Amino acid sequence: MEGQYIIIGRVSGLHGIKGKLRIHYYNERRSDFLSYRKVYLEDRDGHFQPHEIQEARIHRKFISARLKGCEGIADAEKFIGASVLVKRKNLPPLEEGEYYWFEIIGMDVVTDDGRSLGRVKTILPTGGNDVYIVRGNGREWLIPAIEEVIVRVDRDKGQMVIHPIEGLLGE
Repeated sequence: MEGQYIIIGRVSGLHGIKGKLRIHYYNERRSDFLSYRKVYLEDRDGHFQPHEIQEARIHRKFISARLKGCEGIADAEKFIGASVLVKRKNLPPLEEGEYYWFEIIGMDVVTDDGRSLGRVKTILPTGGNDVYIVRGNGREWLIPAIEEVIVRVDRDKGQMVIHPIEGLLGE
């Protein structure tokens, strides 16, 4: 199962009294969620189950979704806190130069002159652009995900090449 499924959100609560779930969707393009017909829910105890989506709508800053067989509050409450996953192969395609976070996290980061900085540990969304937190050699760098800095991302090699603009690496 490792790597076959990707976490796309979390059930944060209920929406109404008819068994709809309030889902905090991790993708900024909320409309992408509407393309899914099946999701997998994993609770805190590690129980993993497939669920067919009967209805889904974008509602303000969350997704409101009803699962097949989930008809009321009693049915829906047990899902609060569960992770929402989909099969990796069912993720919507991205535009050229776009990447899913799970593809970036863990990548080796090297400068365009060959110096190894470490690995991307996490990503901070800042509104304007993401910032990659890179750790290695006892140091931490904040690398902005902008065209001036990111030279190349190689999914196959698991490597990102950057061009450090003046002051970026504190030198």
